[in-house]
Amino acid sequence: MLDNLSHYDGLREILITMKRAMQHRFNNMYGSTLRRWFGPKTMRISSALLSAVLVVGAAGVAFGMRFNLSTAGSLELLLIVLIALRWGRFHATVASVFAVFCLNYLFIPPIFKLTVTEPGNWVSHLTFESTALLVGALSSKARINAARADLQRQRTAKLYELSRAILLLDWRNSTAAQLASLIREMVGVEWVDLWVIYDPAHTSTGDEAILSEDSAEQTYCEGKDSDDLDLRTSRRVLHLGTTPIGAMVLRGWDIDPLLADAVGSLAAIAFERARSLENEKRAEASRNIEQLRTAVLDGLAHAFKTPLTAIQTASSGLLAIGRMTETQTELVSIIDGEAGMLSKLATRLLQTAALEAKQVRLSRSKFSAVALIESLMQTQEQTARDRIELIAASPVILVEADAELIRLAVGQLLDNAVKYSKVDSKIQVSVVQGDVETLISVVNSGVAIGAEERDRVFERFYRGPDAVRGPAGTGLGLSIVKKIAEAHQGRTWVKCEGDKTSFVFAMPNHRGVSNG
Repeated sequence: MLDNLSHYDGLREILITMKRAMQHRFNNMYGSTLRRWFGPKTMRISSALLSAVLVVGAAGVAFGMRFNLSTAGSLELLLIVLIALRWGRFHATVASVFAVFCLNYLFIPPIFKLTVTEPGNWVSHLTFESTALLVGALSSKARINAARADLQRQRTAKLYELSRAILLLDWRNSTAAQLASLIREMVGVEWVDLWVIYDPAHTSTGDEAILSEDSAEQTYCEGKDSDDLDLRTSRRVLHLGTTPIGAMVLRGWDIDPLLADAVGSLAAIAFERARSLENEKRAEASRNIEQLRTAVLDGLAHAFKTPLTAIQTASSGLLAIGRMTETQTELVSIIDGEAGMLSKLATRLLQTAALEAKQVRLSRSKFSAVALIESLMQTQEQTARDRIELIAASPVILVEADAELIRLAVGQLLDNAVKYSKVDSKIQVSVVQGDVETLISVVNSGVAIGAEERDRVFERFYRGPDAVRGPAGTGLGLSIVKKIAEAHQGRTWVKCEGDKTSFVFAMPNHRGVSNG
C-alpha cells in the first residue's frame, strides 16, 4: 500500500514538473504572439464577459436552490466584491448591472419579466446598484493600492540587492561586464546591453544577438528614454548629473519604468565610481613615479657635487697659479666655467628635491625686498644690469621670509627675463606691498607665452616650443620659483599683454612686518 502511494506521489511530481516546463516553453515561444493578438483591450473585454457569466451563473444557482431576494442579493454582492478585488472597477460595474437584471428577472415579481411594478423595487435596485458600485470602487482602490505597495516593495528589494552587489564589484576587472550580469540576474531581464563613453565597446549579456536598432550605443546617439511594451524592451540614457555618459538597454522583462530609471542611475554611479578609482590609481602611480624621480635626481646631484667641486678647485687653482701659455689658460678657463655651470645645475637639483619633499625649513628674517633686488641686479653682467629698471613705492619695503630662498626665486626670474627678452629691451622689476601680500613682478618684452602653456611653464623640466628654439636651459628654474612661493604659503603666475610677459611672485605679509 505504501509502495503504491510513493509511486503515485512520484508520478504526480513528474507530471507537475512536465506541466510547468511546457507552460514555460509555451510562454517563451508564444507569449509575445498572444499578447500581440489579444491586446489589453481584448483581454479586458473577455474578463468582463467572464464576470457577467459568473454573476448570471450565481443568480441561476440561487434561484435553483430557492433562495429569497435578500440571500440572493447578498450572494451577488459578495461575488461583485471578489470580482472588483480580482479585476477592478470596470468588471465590477459590468457584473453589478447584470446582477440587477438577474435579481429583477428571477426574484422580483412578476418573475421571468424585466418589469418593475412597485416603486419600492426601484429603490431596492438603485440601492443595490449604488452599494455594488461603491463596494466595487473601494475594493478596486484597495486592490490597486495593494498592488502598488507590493510593486514598490519588490522594486526596493531589487534596488537594495543591486546596490549592495555593486559595492562588492571587483574594480580590477571589467565593470560593465560585471554590472550587466548583475542587472540580468537581480532585475530579471533576458538581455542587457551597456555602453559608456569611457569604453566604446559593447558589453552585453543574454541569449540574443545585439541588434543595431536596440543597441545601447544607438540609444545614446538618440538621447532619449523609451519603453516598448510589445518587445518588452526599455532603453535608458545614463546620466551623471545632467551629462550623458552612456546608455542601457533591457529586453525581455515586465517593464517597470521607475525601476528602469533607478537601475540606470545606479549603473551611471557605478561607472563613475570605477572611473574615479582608476584615476586615483593613476594619480597614485604618478606620485610614486615622481617620488622615485626626485630621489634619483637627489642622488645624482649629490654624486655630481663632489667631483665638480674638485674640478672647480683644481681649475681655479691653475688659473691662480698662472705660468701657462695663452692656449692652456683658455682651456682651463673653459673647464672652470663649465664646471661652475654643472655645479649650479646640481645645486638646483638638490634644491628642487628638497622643495618637492618639503624638507626645507624656512629661516625667516626681516629684510628689505628692494635692497635684495638691488643686490641681485649687481650680480648681473653690465649689459643686462643696464636694461633692468626697479620700480618701488618706497626705498624700504620690509618682508619677513627666508632671504636666501627669496633671493634664489627672484634671481631666477631675472635670469629668465634677461635670457628670453628682446635684445636691448627694458626689464621692469616692481615691488608692491598690499595689506595682505607683497608682489614682486618681473616684466620683459619678447615672444608671448600661449594661454595653454602658462600653467605648464612652472612644471619641472617643461620648456615651451619657443623656449626650446631659444637659449639653452634645464626647465628647472620656474619650478623652483613656484616651490619657493608655496613654501611661503604664497603663489606665482604669469600673464601676457601683447609682447609683454609678466612673472609675478606673491608672498603673504607676516605679522609684525611694517615699513620704515
